[in-house]
Amino acid sequence: MKVMNLISVGCDISHQLILVILISVCANGQIYTGDIEYAAGAGANEATIAIDFDLENSFLFTFEWDGAATGWDALAALNAAGELDVLATDYGEWGMFVDDFDYEGGAEYDYGEGVYAGWAYFNSTDNETWSLDMSGVSFRDLSDGDWDSWVWTNYDDSWLPIRSPGTAPVPEPATMLLIAAGGLLIHKRKV
Repeated sequence: MKVMNLISVGCDISHQLILVILISVCANGQIYTGDIEYAAGAGANEATIAIDFDLENSFLFTFEWDGAATGWDALAALNAAGELDVLATDYGEWGMFVDDFDYEGGAEYDYGEGVYAGWAYFNSTDNETWSLDMSGVSFRDLSDGDWDSWVWTNYDDSWLPIRSPGTAPVPEPATMLLIAAGGLLIHKRKV
């Protein structure tokens, strides 16, 4: 309520800009929506796979199967059935490691913080609550209705992903500085 009151009293543009930045940085938990790019496999069970280059460049796929299936089974089927290219390394008994995805319209960004950029693997049963998968794609047993998300992200010093499914990337400090400078210029022109 205080946010609405602050805006309604007509605070200047720089305060509004700061408010918009804070809201966009703090917003998370947004679920994936949109059209399915294509489906792979056949069967009574269905899982949705999201390839999340960033919030604006997320692509949804469906994997269908009968019996038992893993996250890797889904990616291998999607790779074989369409334009999604899954680049992976086979480590034998340790399973598959997904190195990269290639899909038209998807672009990877360096968000400017962290020690490494790469793909983080998350799982959900409802497309709202997500958990970082620590077992790996080869050992992820799929169930009907599951959601898997591969999120392009930077990692912090403890090797935890900075982004999670459905969250907007946090701009690097230089970008934030440019946004703030733009707000000050707009404010200066109004005075």
